[in-house]
Amino acid sequence: MSSQGSTLVDLLIAPIGCLVTPCLDKGPAHGKQMQAVQRWENGAIAIKDGVIVEIGKADEVLANVQLSKSGSQIDASGKLVIPGFIDPHTHLVFAGNRANEFAMRCRGATYAEIAQAGGGIVASMSATRKASLAKLIDLGQRRLSQMVAYGTTTCEVKTGYGLDQQSELNMFEAIVRLATMQPVELVPTFMPAHAFPPGVDRQAYIEQIIGEMLPALASLIEKTEFANLPKPFIDVFCDKGYFSLEQTKEILLTGQKLGLRSKVHSDEFENLGASKLSIELNAASCDHLLNISDAEIDLLAKSDTIATLLPGTSFFLNLSEHAPARKLIDGGAAVALGSDFNPGSCHIFSLPFIWGLACLHLKMTCEEALSALTINAAHAIGLGHKVGQLKKGHQADILVLNVSNLEEVAYNMTMNPVDKVIKRGVLVSAK
Repeated sequence: MSSQGSTLVDLLIAPIGCLVTPCLDKGPAHGKQMQAVQRWENGAIAIKDGVIVEIGKADEVLANVQLSKSGSQIDASGKLVIPGFIDPHTHLVFAGNRANEFAMRCRGATYAEIAQAGGGIVASMSATRKASLAKLIDLGQRRLSQMVAYGTTTCEVKTGYGLDQQSELNMFEAIVRLATMQPVELVPTFMPAHAFPPGVDRQAYIEQIIGEMLPALASLIEKTEFANLPKPFIDVFCDKGYFSLEQTKEILLTGQKLGLRSKVHSDEFENLGASKLSIELNAASCDHLLNISDAEIDLLAKSDTIATLLPGTSFFLNLSEHAPARKLIDGGAAVALGSDFNPGSCHIFSLPFIWGLACLHLKMTCEEALSALTINAAHAIGLGHKVGQLKKGHQADILVLNVSNLEEVAYNMTMNPVDKVIKRGVLVSAK
């Protein structure tokens, strides 16, 4: 199919069997807005210099654009086209594995019992500390190559398995290096407050994070090679046995003074008030939320702090209860979905699978899940102004799927539906 319009474009996706995207002038999508997605049958997208210049019905788009001599066209007839997936919560930089803990869990051990036996986050600490920067980068690159094949085009990545200054900074540098080496756009999060290292006084560790690690990070990100990355986030695991509400607030406020944006691991096992704190501190997101209160749901609905839910974790931990997505959405909150890909509590990176879990376990509709994996996930990591929906002026991060409608993604949740991945207008993965 050729085009006759006046605007020269680099890439044309046409015809498209079914084109679906969230479409908001101002995000994130709250409550009922998550259901209201835009659909075009027989659609088209025109791209120039990595940005969408036309989108809509094929005949209308083709009337306005012309493919340049060096440009290319993708035929997506009979296929579903959606925005690239955005994963707003991962721990993908680590060394070692915790398959032994999976075996323990299969025999009935709980998360807390595994941690008390020397497993959990501190089990990954030893292997990560021993790994060189080059090793961490190599492992991260392998994982990202798999993630992009499953449609992840933008990804938040946390530190948190070093638990000392040098190891945490090594992890951060690995994330920065990885951002330049492969197509997935990365957003770094500094998280030395993921757990307390064994044998270290807890108050002394808090003081080390505040007085040494955070200033060292601030000095590191002033280097010119880090200038093109989004400003990092800081995250704290606020829960029983980890960081108290007061400690969480102290660390986050220190990070904010240094220019870091806030996130919180909140209400996963017990409610300590971390979601309320997240809203008070204007955090980009509060994540997990299995035990969030009704009062905090009301507060979230009135804020732009994103409720990031991680159904892969409750599934992988074999929990009987999951995050209350229906209460959150029906109450008007903006809900995102993430993988929580990590070595212990959720060794899952497939966002199509997370989509299926969200529909089955969180009782989300397919449209709500799409909004949660795209526009709201983008806002959870501060990139909602340029990614997360397909519209004029937005970055051309696009998936072509080997299904004909949204429902088939969740229906085929154990399969990879991704046929082609386009990042910034460039084809980066194809079957």
